[in-house]
Amino acid sequence: MIVALIGKDQFSKDIRIEKFIADALGERKDDPLSKQILYATDTNIPSIAEAVMTACDSVSMFSPEQAVVVRKAEALKADDTKALAKWLGHGPQCKLLLDFETLAANTELYKALKKAGEIEKEYDEPKSYKMADWIASVIPSHFKKAIDKDACQYLAEALGTDTKLACEEVEKILLFQPDCKKIDLELVKTMVVSQRKIVAYEINDYFGMRDGKAYAKKLNEMFNNGVQAVQIVASLYYYAVDLMNFSALLAKGMTPKDAAAELGKNDFIFNVKGKAPECARRWGKPLLCRVIRRLADLDFEIKSGKCSTRISQELALAALVVR
Repeated sequence: MIVALIGKDQFSKDIRIEKFIADALGERKDDPLSKQILYATDTNIPSIAEAVMTACDSVSMFSPEQAVVVRKAEALKADDTKALAKWLGHGPQCKLLLDFETLAANTELYKALKKAGEIEKEYDEPKSYKMADWIASVIPSHFKKAIDKDACQYLAEALGTDTKLACEEVEKILLFQPDCKKIDLELVKTMVVSQRKIVAYEINDYFGMRDGKAYAKKLNEMFNNGVQAVQIVASLYYYAVDLMNFSALLAKGMTPKDAAAELGKNDFIFNVKGKAPECARRWGKPLLCRVIRRLADLDFEIKSGKCSTRISQELALAALVVR
């Protein structure tokens, strides 16, 4: 039984690895002599390929065979990759699982794995805009605890798309308060701090909807996390130009989907998630022209030192929406 997992959804891969060991060893799954976990990043092992082949051929008086798992297999050196591909070509009878983040289909190792065993490629990380839905789906089934929608959104924004990290943080919350009936926003905020780098374009949705309260809150969060004012200005400037061009195309009779395509935008992200038609309506062409002009001036003021302090920059950016 030879299996290769490909993808960055480490939480789902961990569950699959546990199942692999249970299927391979049965009652011996908890016996340390019956399994060996190797890391391709381990510099103390001269050759991962040799270690794998030796472990797969190992027997002892306590264990007739071993289940071998190779973590971080994408870090295999070229010589190890060649050796494993050649060895797999002989069709070894063993219980081996290799865990890859990525593995190109045109490599010799991929071809050898496909011939000798099974390749499972369904372990992609959720997209950032779907991470909250992933949390809402997985946490109740895995931890047997309900979780608020707002708590899911907070975790997604604070932790990004690292599925294993998200579940580890929830496990920490439940260790802290195991008797809670539901994981709510306040509990999550108490235990989880943001570990994800915020990028400038994340302000665009709040700006587009002209939601003054949410926009000001996000603006403050971005400054607190080290996002530079000039990056925010640039992101808002190009987004406002896109909205104005989008509005002009709609005025010519184009559908939102066709207008988004004309601008080179993804229909779901720009129109459905980003609510571009509603944003364009809320701003209107005259106000967008004024905002674009003000953003251009603000870019010059920041770069020339006329608007150099954080408070002045934050207030100037807040004034675009908060009136």
